[in-house]
Amino acid sequence: MDKLSQLPDELLVKVLSFLPTKDAVSTSILSMRWKSLWMWLPKLEFDYSCYSESRGQELARFISLNLPVHKAPAIESLSLKFRYGLNGSIEPEDIDFWVSLAIYKNVRELCLKLFYFGERQTKLPSSLYICKSIVILTLKDEILVDVPGTVCLPSLKTLFLRRVTYSDENSLQRLLSNCPVLEDLFVERDKIDNLGKMSVIVKSLQRLTLKMSIACDLDGLMLNTPSLKYLKVTDERLDSHGDSDSPQYAYSFEAMPKLEEADFVLTFQNIKKCCRSFTSVKRLSLCLGVYKEESLYHEGLVFNQLEYLKICSCDSDWSILLARLLRDSPNLRDLETYVIEDHPDRRVNLPNHWDNQLNCVPKCLLSSLETFQWSEMYGLLQNQMDVAKYILRNARCLKYATISFPTTYAQETIDEMIEELSLSFRGPETFQVFFD
Repeated sequence: MDKLSQLPDELLVKVLSFLPTKDAVSTSILSMRWKSLWMWLPKLEFDYSCYSESRGQELARFISLNLPVHKAPAIESLSLKFRYGLNGSIEPEDIDFWVSLAIYKNVRELCLKLFYFGERQTKLPSSLYICKSIVILTLKDEILVDVPGTVCLPSLKTLFLRRVTYSDENSLQRLLSNCPVLEDLFVERDKIDNLGKMSVIVKSLQRLTLKMSIACDLDGLMLNTPSLKYLKVTDERLDSHGDSDSPQYAYSFEAMPKLEEADFVLTFQNIKKCCRSFTSVKRLSLCLGVYKEESLYHEGLVFNQLEYLKICSCDSDWSILLARLLRDSPNLRDLETYVIEDHPDRRVNLPNHWDNQLNCVPKCLLSSLETFQWSEMYGLLQNQMDVAKYILRNARCLKYATISFPTTYAQETIDEMIEELSLSFRGPETFQVFFD
């Protein structure tokens, strides 16, 4: 007898748990003892993409035969990734049956990814919406979120909804309202999903990530999340009329006194309506499609706790917002300028509005800013050179700066820009600057 087979069953099951489910199942051919060991695994993952269509049909039959008699006292995690076969190898009824079994087995983590089901969106069993054991729920692609009248998910802490369809515009909030301990929510929308206006009202929520693509039919966004600590909103939709006050772009954010980090990537938004909700942040990342004066936040706001600011320079007027944030962030320590990969480029060499925004040097430059990083600085645009030189000239506590240029620039051009920027610095002698 080999040494591995001399180990107790509990330890062998522990060893099998480190293998993909497919490999763990294959050990059943080793001997009679190994035949059913895998059936004690608390975590199961079945991925149709690993099989041909004919083998996929075999997999479906295998799951239907073995999941009902699975021996683990509870299923800690079940992951199902399936696509609809040309010959109907996987039916929505199969998914319904497997999910129902997992719920009966007190599943704690459930992940469903269903694609190429076409018009056959899978409706999940109503028992899912009253499951007491589930802690993490992930639903992706061709799934219909049809929330019944009776909903209660008392243990759900993490919810991921990616590119799913909702039965009506109230489905999402009806679901969220019955998750009393929900802490982490991720919602991605990229199609006509019946949701319309999106409301997120969850008192316990601590992390929220929202992503809306150009194809999304969002009519507005309302957030009431007083316990939120992290917020990321990516909205790539375009308003054909260019009207940031249109109902399509109605943003309503209630106070978020505990918010520590916020990240916004917006194509064309009027942020002044929601800025008051995140003045408590310590870390802020912004990429706005248009940085016009009328779209900025009102005078009088102060970001006293802001320590890290990251801002995208994809638009010619981005420095307007940067100047205002530097002025209103007296304790800023780290500043980063960047350009999102594959982001629309709206940079042109327009006259800089920098000096119009700052009638005196911001306090953070004089007393707190320690690091300055600029990725992809387009030094041939004078408005960008002016911003860089201003910061290097006035940041009295700066410890180091890193500035990189586009790879398309000739080395001679880069050398000239480096020389010009180096002459601007007036900070401490211990300061280090790196050019790439």
